[in-house]
Amino acid sequence: MALILPAALLTAVLMLIPIVTTVIRVITDGGTGLQRLFDLPNIGQVMLNTLIWTVGSVAGALFIGYLGALVLSSKRLRLVGLWRALVMIPWIIPGVVAATVWRWALSTDYGLLNQTLLDLGVIGEPVRWLSNPDIVLISVALIQIWVTAPFVMLMVSAVLSGIPEERLEAARIDGAGGPQILRHIILPAIRTTTAICSLTLAIWALNSFTIIFVTTSGGPAGSSTILPILLYQAFQNGDQALVSAVAVVQLLIGSVFAVFFARTMRTDIEEQT
Repeated sequence: MALILPAALLTAVLMLIPIVTTVIRVITDGGTGLQRLFDLPNIGQVMLNTLIWTVGSVAGALFIGYLGALVLSSKRLRLVGLWRALVMIPWIIPGVVAATVWRWALSTDYGLLNQTLLDLGVIGEPVRWLSNPDIVLISVALIQIWVTAPFVMLMVSAVLSGIPEERLEAARIDGAGGPQILRHIILPAIRTTTAICSLTLAIWALNSFTIIFVTTSGGPAGSSTILPILLYQAFQNGDQALVSAVAVVQLLIGSVFAVFFARTMRTDIEEQT
C-alpha cells in the first residue's frame, strides 16, 4: 500500500486539479457559460449526435469484439497467434493515421471502398460517405468501432481462455448446445468484463476527437459535431466560458457511466459472496 500511495496521490492531483478548476470557473461566471451552451441553435443536434455516436460505437465495438473473441477461442482455428496479432493492428496504430487512412478510403472521388463497390456492381454511383449529412455520423462511428473493437476482443479472449474446458465439456455431455453454453456459461463469465469494456468504450467515445476532426471536422453543416468537437471550436474562438461549460457537461455524462459501472461491479461482488 505504501509503495503505490505516491503514484495514487499524483494521479488524484493530476485528475482533481483540472476538474476542480473547471467547475470553479463555471460557478464563478454565474452559469453564463452553461446558459450560452444551451442557447446555441445547434445544441440539440450536438447532443443527439453525441448520443448516437456513443451508443452506436459502444454497441458496435462490443458486438464485433465478442464475435471476434468467440472466433479466436475456437479450437478449429489455426494460427491463432497470427490472427490475434493482425486484429490488434487497428487498436495500436495512432489515431491520426487510422483516421487519415479511412478518410482516403471513404473519399467520394478516389476512395477504395466506393471503387470496390462499383466494381462489384453493388452501387451505381459513388456514395458520399463523409459529405452526406444522413450517413456521415454512421460512417465515422464505423471507424471508431474498427479502432476500439480489438480492445474488447482482447479483454473477452482473456476471460474465455480462463473458462475451464471441463465445464464446457460437461455442459455438452448434458446435452447443452452452443446457444445454451453461450447463455448460461460464457455470458455470465464475461459480465464483469462487459461492464469494464462498456465504461471504457463510452469514455473513449465521449472524449473522442481525432477521428471526427481528421475526417470531417464536424461537418457537413454540423452533422458529425459532437461535444469534443464543439469544445474545440469554442477553444479556437477563445471562448473560455463555453469551453468550461462543455467540459462540465462531458464530466457529468461520464459520471453517469461511472456510477452505472460501480453499481454493476458492486452487484457482481455481492452475488459472488
